[in-house]
Amino acid sequence: MRAFWVQLHLWLGLTLGVIGALLGISGCILVYDHEIDEWLHPARYAVTGTGAAMKVADYARIAEKDAGDKARAAMVRLPDRETGPVIVFVRGDGGTQRVYIDPADGDVLDRAGSADLVAWMHNFHESLMLRDYQGRAIVGVVGIAMLISSLSGICLWWPAGGFRRETFGFRRGFALHRNLHYTIGFWGALVLAMLSFTGIFLGFPDAGRSAVATFGKVSPSPRGLQSTSAEGRPIGIDDAADVARAAYPGSQVTSAGFPQGPRGVYRVSLRVAADDHARAGPTLFIDPRTREVVSRSDATTRGGGDAFLLWQRILHEGSAGGEAGRFVTFLGGAMPPVLMVTGLLIWLRKRRRRSLHVPSVTGDERLTG
Repeated sequence: MRAFWVQLHLWLGLTLGVIGALLGISGCILVYDHEIDEWLHPARYAVTGTGAAMKVADYARIAEKDAGDKARAAMVRLPDRETGPVIVFVRGDGGTQRVYIDPADGDVLDRAGSADLVAWMHNFHESLMLRDYQGRAIVGVVGIAMLISSLSGICLWWPAGGFRRETFGFRRGFALHRNLHYTIGFWGALVLAMLSFTGIFLGFPDAGRSAVATFGKVSPSPRGLQSTSAEGRPIGIDDAADVARAAYPGSQVTSAGFPQGPRGVYRVSLRVAADDHARAGPTLFIDPRTREVVSRSDATTRGGGDAFLLWQRILHEGSAGGEAGRFVTFLGGAMPPVLMVTGLLIWLRKRRRRSLHVPSVTGDERLTG
């Protein structure tokens, strides 16, 4: 069995591990995506005031005008308890663009497309730039491979001769790349396993929901929600936001999505005072013709399965635990490229030894594979 795990660990690292390393690098960048984006494009964040001083529909119209006649707003993201721009996602002939607007006076600060660094990194990390070719599923498969690799690495690291002080750090007589591989792999295995595990659920959202539903309550997927009729004059997005706020007095709108298709519904996300995390806030889906709440997700309606699925994204993004949590997630993202390179060096050195018929120099090396 040990020989089997050695070979599995090796070939997962030399094949899918290459993609995993690239995903890790992009993940490191995305942990600090706002900071990097502001550093690269300071004009986007040069706001003159805090909070949204205009209506949601006004920001949408400003963005559509700036992006072109055929552009239509798909979602408006408002500043969430912090200073920042309003970001409107618009779709048109040129694809999806992001329009940055000063929340205080409505001035357009900047406009970015899919070739923008942060947007490109999001697309790559989520689907390898293959969104139309099962790219998200490929990322999910890589997540499975990385989970197996991290857990099998712990099994291979486990010392056959018992634990000693040097077991948990650099070992005398080992090359630097070998010590880095063993030490980083051991101390970071749980973080890497967590990121891989959560990435699997993000790569296979429907399969993940089905699997979790066998253990806990999972609400029906909001995907495909529709209005009861395509007839009649629909309400505007500001009316939908008012309906959502009325259901949660004192709440703040963090984003509002427009209906997609003739029978689409509005999606309004809120943040209430008790929410420690923006993703934990209520989300309501509102029929644009009846003003009724078609579906809602909040602390009272989410079952145990819903909470589990919600935390998969929160943990994967590193937004739990404040700055310390983000830094740990950053280090976890840096692990795959380091482990892939050091593992490759270990493999090449062993091949060179075998070709020269030179035996292993220490018993520890033999025991640790």
